[in-house]
Amino acid sequence: MSAQSRVLVIEDDDDLRDTLLRYLRGVGMLARGLESAEGLDAEMLRQDFDAVVCDVNLPGEDGFSVLARLRSRSAMRIVMLTARGMANDRLHGLGLGADYYLVKPVNLRELEMVLHNLLQRSHETQGHGQGAREPAAHAVDEPAAQLPWRYHGTTWLLLSPAGQRVQLSSAEARLLQCLIERPREVVDRATLLAAMGRPGLEAYERNLDVTVSRLRRKAEQASGEKLPIVAVRGEGYSFQGTVRIER
Repeated sequence: MSAQSRVLVIEDDDDLRDTLLRYLRGVGMLARGLESAEGLDAEMLRQDFDAVVCDVNLPGEDGFSVLARLRSRSAMRIVMLTARGMANDRLHGLGLGADYYLVKPVNLRELEMVLHNLLQRSHETQGHGQGAREPAAHAVDEPAAQLPWRYHGTTWLLLSPAGQRVQLSSAEARLLQCLIERPREVVDRATLLAAMGRPGLEAYERNLDVTVSRLRRKAEQASGEKLPIVAVRGEGYSFQGTVRIER
């Protein structure tokens, strides 16, 4: 991630906002803060930002409204930061296009790592131009980024938006199918483990995370595309993309 990454923090708690700004600046980011969404438009005109960290419970316009407004006009990274821990709030934020959802009290190191990973992906995409998003050799009417992933359940074959083939293992296929049958919903860990044929025991918890990590890596290595499986802290995983299941 570039040392010049620009992050806007929208947080009405003065102490927390100051703490976040000091920390982010201390790790090399150019961080600015707002206490509400009132000055957001003026701030966005004044400077381009790579990411926004936004509280949900803001005075005036709330964070969900800010998220929807920003997402309608920008592909910048957006991290929601809130004291709310209800699953419905997380689902709402993810459905509106949040890249990540952190519940207070937030571990500052975790926030740094979330931003680092999100911004690194953005910079890699920019650095490759349209290379990672180019359509396959056959002509299409839409860019690959607007096409769905496709999954063949009988052969465990995943096709990227550009048509690149990703052959899955049994565990990977079961995990993916469980997620894509409920797109943009958070599927809890116990349900995913059951779909993989693993008892919902603590001994298998790590196995789920390893399988997700392996699946993401395999898809990216084979296709150059980021598989949009999002981790939802304390809940499970969600497939935040468009997919077509082909039997």
